[in-house]
Amino acid sequence: MSDSAEYRKRKLAVSAAADKPGCVYQAGETAFLAVSAAFVDGVEAHEGVLHIRLDNFGECIFEERNVDLARENPIRLAVTRATPGFMRVSVSSATPGIEILENQGNPVGAFFFGVAFSPEKIRPATSCPEDFAHFWKDAIRRLHENVPADPRMELVPERSTGPCDYWRVSFATCGGRRVYGWLSEPKAEGAYPVRVTVPGAGIGEWAAGEDPARVNLTMTVHTYRQPDGDTSEAAEARQRLYDGQNAKFARPCGVPGYFQAGIHRSREDYFYYAALLGINRAVNWLAQRPKCDLSAFCYSGTSQGGGIGIMLAALNRHIISGAVFVPAITDLLGFKVEGRQSGWPELVENQLPENRAAAEQWAPYFDGANFARLITCPIRFVVGFCDAVCPPHSVYSAYNVCPSPDKAIVHGIGMGHTVFDRLYRELDDWQRWGVRF
Repeated sequence: MSDSAEYRKRKLAVSAAADKPGCVYQAGETAFLAVSAAFVDGVEAHEGVLHIRLDNFGECIFEERNVDLARENPIRLAVTRATPGFMRVSVSSATPGIEILENQGNPVGAFFFGVAFSPEKIRPATSCPEDFAHFWKDAIRRLHENVPADPRMELVPERSTGPCDYWRVSFATCGGRRVYGWLSEPKAEGAYPVRVTVPGAGIGEWAAGEDPARVNLTMTVHTYRQPDGDTSEAAEARQRLYDGQNAKFARPCGVPGYFQAGIHRSREDYFYYAALLGINRAVNWLAQRPKCDLSAFCYSGTSQGGGIGIMLAALNRHIISGAVFVPAITDLLGFKVEGRQSGWPELVENQLPENRAAAEQWAPYFDGANFARLITCPIRFVVGFCDAVCPPHSVYSAYNVCPSPDKAIVHGIGMGHTVFDRLYRELDDWQRWGVRF
C-alpha cells in the first residue's frame, strides 16, 4: 500500500450539522444532528469505530456509545436538555491507527460540535462579591498613591524607518514587578484612533502591530522583557524566560502555569492582580499622549486577551468600545453548576487539593462575569460553539449580566478555540469605522 493510501486511512476528518443552522434551541426542544466522517481525500469513511459522547461541556454525560462507520455514516443524533446551557458532541477514534484531524483550534484527536439551549438564560456560577467594585477601585488608588508609574520608552530604530515610530514600553506595578509591551504611533501629525490589546496566554507575542492610521499598544502580562526577533536564538531565549517565570510563580504553588499561581494565598498574590493593575496604568498613560483620539479609544483581544479586555472595559473609563474574542477567565466556578467546565484557566480545579477552598474564595474577584456587570461602553463578545478551552457557557455567563445598552454576542458555529478571520475583520470595521454589527 502506498504512503498516501496509508495516510488516507490514518487521518479522518469529521464534520457535523444541525437541523437549525444557527444551532440555537429553546430549553426542552430537540436538536437533530448529523455527524459525518471522511478520509482526508474526501472519500466517505466506511471503516473504523468512532466513540460518541454527549455532555454539557463538563461532567454531566447525556449519552455515550461507539459507532461502527460501516453501519452508520452519517451518524444521526437527537439532542436535548431541559435547562439553559450548551450540549457538546465529542467524537474520538476507537480504532487504533485512525486519527481524528484538528477541529477549529481544538486538540488533535477529537472533534467537537456544540448547540445552545436558551443561552440567553445562562447565569454565572457565582454571585458577585459585595465589595467587588470597591476592591478594584481601591487597588487602583493604592497603586497610584504608593508606586510611581515610572514609564519607560525605548525607540526601536530598525522598526521606525516607515510611517510609524515604534517603541518598547514598560511600567511599574505592585509587588516590585513591571509590565512590558510595544507602542506604535503614526509619524504624521494628528490624532488617531487607538487600539489596545493583550495577547493570548503562553509565551505570547514578541512584537506589536503597526498601522499608519492608528495608534497600537500591545501589553503582555509577563514579568520580563521579550527578546526581539524571529530567529531560533530569540525563540529559545523567550522560552527560557517563560519557563523561568513559571518556575518562579507556578511551581511553588503546585500549578501548571503562571495563570493559576498565587490565588490560594490572597487576591493580591494572584498573578493577574499585578498584571491587570499595570496594564490599566499603561492605558491611562497612553490616553495622555497627544496622538491618541480619545473618542476612538478601543480594546480588542482574544482568549486571555479577551478576558483582560472584559476587565479593562469595566475598570478603565478611556476604553470606549471593546471586542472580546473567545474570552478566558470567565465563569471560574462553573464546576459548581451541574459539573460544567469552568472557564479557562480552570483556576480552582488546578490547585493542590489543600489550596482549593482558598482559591474558590478569591476566584470571584477575577471572574470576567463579575467585571462584565460593570461594563457600560459598547462591547461585542465572540463565542465558539465548540470551544473546549473557553467553553461557550462561560462566555455567555459574562455576556448575559453585562448591562451595556450597546452589546451583542457573535456566534462562531463550529468554531473551537480560535477565531474565524472574517470575525476579526468585521469587528475591526465596527470599531474603526462604526460599521454596524
